[in-house]
Amino acid sequence: MIIIHAVQKLMNISRLKPALFVSQPSAQQEVHSWYAKLVSTIFRGKLLVMYVHQPSLIIILTRGKTVAGTMPEFCSRLELFLTRNHFEATAVQREMELVRQGYVISKTNSKSMLASMNAISENVEYRCSTYNDFEAIDLDDIEDAFMEWLVYDKTKPYYLRRTSDYWREKKFIS
Repeated sequence: MIIIHAVQKLMNISRLKPALFVSQPSAQQEVHSWYAKLVSTIFRGKLLVMYVHQPSLIIILTRGKTVAGTMPEFCSRLELFLTRNHFEATAVQREMELVRQGYVISKTNSKSMLASMNAISENVEYRCSTYNDFEAIDLDDIEDAFMEWLVYDKTKPYYLRRTSDYWREKKFIS
């Protein structure tokens, strides 16, 4: 099971109420906490839902406007993303079994994650503007580019790391 911390606008559009009590992740589960928000594109009426993993900042983009409407695509895109970025096969299988057990919606509770998401979404919006058609947007390319994005690691003062470095340290990527 995963926890999705949705921004208020996404919860309103999805017509969701946040859970009052959020359970702990399963033992050994790494991709359990996600933040989600809507990202606009230059195409009228066409939106993306951006899921950002806390704390690594992996992003998964899905076409759509609601959590329920994009959840099947999120699951399949997450599995493809992990495989495409050379995560260990056993880790991918274990994580996806847990992800497919369902999700719980919660309110956002980290201002630093919201700040990171705002910076990422501006970049995603710009990248979307370089395409001539909404269907032509290469979501894989955008997601993969953020694996090498430099981010501040608050656990180590004055330390920048890439998203991929986080997973290498955890021995998920060879």
